[in-house]
Amino acid sequence: MREVFNGSEIEVIDFDDVTSGEHVIEFQDPAWRSNEAVIAISVPDGGSWSDAVVSVNPHRGDVPASFVIWAIGVAEERMH
Repeated sequence: MREVFNGSEIEVIDFDDVTSGEHVIEFQDPAWRSNEAVIAISVPDGGSWSDAVVSVNPHRGDVPASFVIWAIGVAEERMH
């Protein structure tokens, strides 16, 4: 599914990672790299939103705080 951030279409991929036991929502920016997440937000299996963590792709470099805040909002809506 795609969401729009500041006029850019961001691919939002929502899945359960059976290897890590986490529910993961990845945010991919096709303008950067089409198949790599800029950030991912995950919640451990059986955990709640208060257990959520944000991971930034180390190859991406700096990510604007406004993007992180937006992505957290999108992820929170999807996980509730």
